[in-house]
Amino acid sequence: MSEEQPRPGQATLAGALIIGGSVFVVLAAWQRISTLHTLAVQEELQKVLTEPMTADLGLDADGLATMIRVLCMVGAGAATASAILGIQVFKRSASARVALTALSPLLFVGGLATAGFLAPMVLAGIVLLWLQPTRDWYAGRPWAQRLEERQAARLNAIRSATRPVPPSRFDQPSQPSQPSRPVDHPVRQPGHLPGPVAGPVTGVAPPARGPVVGARPPALVAACAITCVVAVTIVLLVAGMVAYVSANSEKLFAEVMKDQPSWIDRSQVTEQDLVAGIYVLLAGVTACALGAIVLAALAFVGQNWARIVLAIGAGSGAAASLFLALGAWPLVILVAALAGATSLLLRPEVARWYAGR
Repeated sequence: MSEEQPRPGQATLAGALIIGGSVFVVLAAWQRISTLHTLAVQEELQKVLTEPMTADLGLDADGLATMIRVLCMVGAGAATASAILGIQVFKRSASARVALTALSPLLFVGGLATAGFLAPMVLAGIVLLWLQPTRDWYAGRPWAQRLEERQAARLNAIRSATRPVPPSRFDQPSQPSQPSRPVDHPVRQPGHLPGPVAGPVTGVAPPARGPVVGARPPALVAACAITCVVAVTIVLLVAGMVAYVSANSEKLFAEVMKDQPSWIDRSQVTEQDLVAGIYVLLAGVTACALGAIVLAALAFVGQNWARIVLAIGAGSGAAASLFLALGAWPLVILVAALAGATSLLLRPEVARWYAGR
C-alpha cells in the first residue's frame, strides 16, 4: 500500500527548492570568485576590514579575499552535491535526505560567502523533508490517510469546543412531589372564552445558553507571540541605528556622496537633510512595529478586525522584506517570521474561534 501512495506536494516543493537553490548557489559562488580581483571589490573589502567587528582579525584585503574564495568553493561544492541529491528526493531516497541534512552547515557557510538568499532556500527545502506529510511518505506510511485523519481530528476538536452544551436534568430545580387531584373543568358557556387554568408550577425553564467559546487556538497565540517578538526586535534595531546615525552622520554623508555623487548634486541634499530623512524613515518603522504590538494584543483578546488588519500588515511586510532580501539575505528570517504569522492568523480554526465569540 505504501508503494501506491503518490508523492506529497510538500516533497515536490522541497526537491524543487533544493535543486533550484543549489544551482543558483553554484552560479553565485563562481560569480563572486570571478570578481574578487576587481578594484571595486578590493575597495569594498578594505571598507569591511575597517569595521569594528573585523578590524581585530588581523587580515588584509588579500587575506580576506582568499578566505572568501575558499568559502565560496566549499559552498559551491556542497551545492553541487545537494543538487544531485535533490534528484533522489523525488525517488524517496532516505540516504539522500540524511546526506542533505549533513551538507546543510556547508551550505550555510556558502550562503554567507556568496552574500545571497539562495542558500536559505536550499536549507528550507531540507527542513521540509523532515516535516509531515513528507516524513510519513519517506517511512512508507499511508500519508494521505493519516493526513485526513489528523485534519478530521482537528476539525472535531474545534467543533466540540464550539458546540452548545444541552441542559442537563440536574440543572432543573427540584420540586416537592404533590399528590395528584382531579381538575374540575368548567362548563363552557356560549360566547365565553376559556381563561387560564390555575395550577401549581411544576418546573422552571432553564436559562438560554449560547455557544460555548472554546479555548484560544494555539495558532493565534503563536501568531501574536511571533508578531511581538519581531516588533520588539525591530524597535531595538531601530534604536541602535539611531545611535549609529547620530554618532557617524558625517561619515554616512561622505559615503553617500562617494556612492551617489550625481544624486547629491541634482537634489542639493545636505548632511542635515540626509540625517533628518533617515530619522523620519526610522520613526515610521518604529510606529509600524508598535502598531503591530497593539494589533496583536487586540487580536489576542478577540477583536477580529485587529486580526484581519494584522494579517494584511504582516503579509505586506513579508513581501517588502522579500524584495529587500535580494541585497541582504539575513532578512529571509524576517520574511519567514512574517509569512508564518500571516499563515497562522488565517488558519480555519482561528477564524472559527472568532466566529464563535
